[in-house]
Amino acid sequence: MVTSKRTERLQARSTTSNNVSVLVGVLTSVIVGMFIPVNSLCVCAGDWPQINGPNRNGTAVGEKLLAKWPVGGLKEIWSHPVGQGNSGPAVANGKLIVFHRPAKKYLVEALDPKTGRLIWNRELPTNYAGGVDGDLGPKSVPMVHGGRVYLFGTGGWIFCLNLDEGSTVWQKNVADEYQIRPGYFGAGTSPIAAQGNLIVNVGGKNAAVVAFDLATGKEVWKSIDDDASYSSPITMEAGGEKIVVFVTRMNLVGLNPETGKVRFQTPFGKMGPTVNAAMPVFFQSNGKPFLFVNAAYGIGARLLKVSETGIEKVWGNDDSFSSQYSTPVFVDGNLFGTAGREDHNNGSYRCFDALTGKVNWVREGIPVGHSIFVDGRILVLDSDGGFHVIAATPSKFNRVYQTKLFDSKARALPAISDGLLYARSNATQSGRGELVCVRVGQSGG
Repeated sequence: MVTSKRTERLQARSTTSNNVSVLVGVLTSVIVGMFIPVNSLCVCAGDWPQINGPNRNGTAVGEKLLAKWPVGGLKEIWSHPVGQGNSGPAVANGKLIVFHRPAKKYLVEALDPKTGRLIWNRELPTNYAGGVDGDLGPKSVPMVHGGRVYLFGTGGWIFCLNLDEGSTVWQKNVADEYQIRPGYFGAGTSPIAAQGNLIVNVGGKNAAVVAFDLATGKEVWKSIDDDASYSSPITMEAGGEKIVVFVTRMNLVGLNPETGKVRFQTPFGKMGPTVNAAMPVFFQSNGKPFLFVNAAYGIGARLLKVSETGIEKVWGNDDSFSSQYSTPVFVDGNLFGTAGREDHNNGSYRCFDALTGKVNWVREGIPVGHSIFVDGRILVLDSDGGFHVIAATPSKFNRVYQTKLFDSKARALPAISDGLLYARSNATQSGRGELVCVRVGQSGG
């Protein structure tokens, strides 16, 4: 490994939390759950084609971590400059897709995941002028599905591009079409594909969730009345029924992906200067399906049991786990993740029993960030640019490795594919951030 300033920034060292700004509409990771995703059957091992993994459950498929972590820091394979935004990368079919805003327009780039070489790029229009955070870039993670790339811009445009060369297949301005009420940070949820539809938390009147035909963009159905959140949906199957699960601005709702019919709905959220940003967690215990949701701002956490007739509250509090935008990962009956608020500088890593909410352990001083379960361990990228490897053990906190990837903020979700971790920092005052590729595991070839 060549010694350089960049290498020095990757050397292992303790991290400390800095003074932080307000939440910037970061999308959050989906947790690991023992469930059957609606759209998982076509996903190849090693791909990371959408928000937080191949099955939107925060777990890597077929990845093997390094047997020994390098004392001198993680090995950087390549880096690439990026503009504004909190949109994490997606990796599929030999291409890494990054969505950002380096200037007046959005820029979508397809890179070679192994070398960082540019394959194609495409500018896309936007008139988004910024929200509370002032960041003008996209927050939604790209989704690669069926040879196409689906993007949701901060100003409310949906774009469908051809994965091979980036040409536009279709695009829609849903902000105008559905008269979306502006959020604090623009649009920031990541769409999901299910049953031939692209399903989006649009946030329009009587159109909180809208399904569009994947091939044409034509509206298929719309459902319920609520504003949009910054949480992204998951898919699940319960009682033989396929369900898409959304946390909207003020509700947790399960919908039939073909018709939009409400399967269950319950209030979740709080009026005022709050957001729902963490994704719902689905897992099974003794053959029974459960959903976990959490939010900061005094909203707290809640576990609900899913039945044929609806959902039933199991427990709820504001003590076990509540995070500004982080979703914990589910491992062997326990949930692991970063609780707290970035703007309050009170992040902590914790493990708690999913069925009871009982906290097993807490490690203070780890900034709010994103967790991925890989090969028996949890990789964490915190918002201060720190990288942690934590053993997924409920008995005690055991950090196996620690280093620093960035000296600036890093709020975008990372991705892992074929032993390589892709992480992105936020744009600094110079207007540029950085997408880096570092080795954390063994290559499949």
